[in-house]
Amino acid sequence: MKKYILIISTLLLLTGFNSCSERDLDLLQPEADFISDINSVERMQMMLNGAYFSVASADALGSKLMVFGDILGDKIYNSPSRAIFLQTYNYNYNGIQNQFAFYGKMYDTIVSCNMVINNTSVAESDDTIRIKSQARILRALAYYYLVSYYSPTPTSGVNQEYGVPLVLGNYDLTIKPARATVKEIYTQIISDLNVGLAHISQSEPIDKVFLGANAAKLLLSRVYLTRRDPGDAQLALQYSSEIISSIPDGAFKVGSISASYYANYFKAMDDAQSEDHPETIWELDMNFYSNQVTGVFNDTGLPTFYSPGDNTRRGLLANKPFYDSFGSNNDVRRGSLNIGLFSTSGVNDLADDPKGYWIMKYPRTTTIGTTAGLYFRDIKVFRYSEAYLNRIEALRLTGQTGLALTELNSFAASRKGTSYTGANLLNDILNERAKEFYGEGQRFLDLKRYNLPVVRNSNCSVCNLEATDHRFVLPVSQSAINSNPNLKQYPGYTN
Repeated sequence: MKKYILIISTLLLLTGFNSCSERDLDLLQPEADFISDINSVERMQMMLNGAYFSVASADALGSKLMVFGDILGDKIYNSPSRAIFLQTYNYNYNGIQNQFAFYGKMYDTIVSCNMVINNTSVAESDDTIRIKSQARILRALAYYYLVSYYSPTPTSGVNQEYGVPLVLGNYDLTIKPARATVKEIYTQIISDLNVGLAHISQSEPIDKVFLGANAAKLLLSRVYLTRRDPGDAQLALQYSSEIISSIPDGAFKVGSISASYYANYFKAMDDAQSEDHPETIWELDMNFYSNQVTGVFNDTGLPTFYSPGDNTRRGLLANKPFYDSFGSNNDVRRGSLNIGLFSTSGVNDLADDPKGYWIMKYPRTTTIGTTAGLYFRDIKVFRYSEAYLNRIEALRLTGQTGLALTELNSFAASRKGTSYTGANLLNDILNERAKEFYGEGQRFLDLKRYNLPVVRNSNCSVCNLEATDHRFVLPVSQSAINSNPNLKQYPGYTN
């Protein structure tokens, strides 16, 4: 029996991988259409575009998943005066009551990728190889975020049977998959990334809204640093080193970086200074048309929550201990207050003690038109700078601690930051990662990767969370369990 997918909102059309159009993930007019067969390169690309937009949803990397990676950690807090994510910040969630909707979005991504990967109707060509390779990498990314949040870490030694459902076949409403093991999910992620990397062009995509070889290598390095089976640290070192050797001019190489160049990468009002930047490996395509599909609007976009320019839903700030940890305004990642990447504009209307600092990585841009608007800045997901820090982690794990400390201090010096002694090298590395990637959704997963607790030093009612606490693993929603009796809730949650 043929399976039919109803595309209710839009069909997606790519005008060409190296297109000269202003945007590369273009949309047809909204309409309903049944797709009975993916029988052309164009339809394969439509399905892949649908996967890209699912992962860029406001419930996923387009907004909330980035927020969760910050506020579940210890550097960014939700002001009680703006309670939009206060429930999550206070770890007050279970299967019935939670703010997590990216579980479904990631499986939407996976199903679309499956339809592309499993396709046998379209003759093999350079285009189909490229499309399937990207689908492999994107499916791996979706499973990476699912297992990172909804399962314990592979090194925790607990509840390893609580991976996430592993779905590799075409769309089938009748299947009721149980959880795979954590090991099985990581094995699949690595397999997809290796297959995708083996077949995709080693030249980076001209347009950074597409996943390429360096994105696959960066994700592989993350996965190997997390799984940590024998030999994994060496592989993480290999892939991160390969990326570093290919970093283009204009990226934030270890060397001298001016505060203005670093800050403008995030907060410049001109898209040309921020989007398709040499520092970016992969970013989410955010524009007037794509946002009709992703649901990233004025009340859901990241600038809404982080920027001082929004007066009703803003409420995510860096806490004072974290701001002070930069040491001085010389650090280009901090810069001069209200000129660099932190601002105190309007904090007096928040009843916070101590006062926090707005994060200016997601500006409310001022250009308004058919393809741009106040909240339509591409979102950076993978940056070349991460390769340096992944390599430093891998050096430590392979026993090269002296070289790891040397490279860590070189990296910090390139940002004009403070140096480290190496007395607690892992803590030093993670602190440097926190300074580099605050507001980019990484802190919670950094702590979880090493089974470290959350310890908040200010602006909290729930200030500590042990790594053994069941809330380090997110609950699957009760609605998902109701529709799939084979899906078990993670131990510790009572609904």
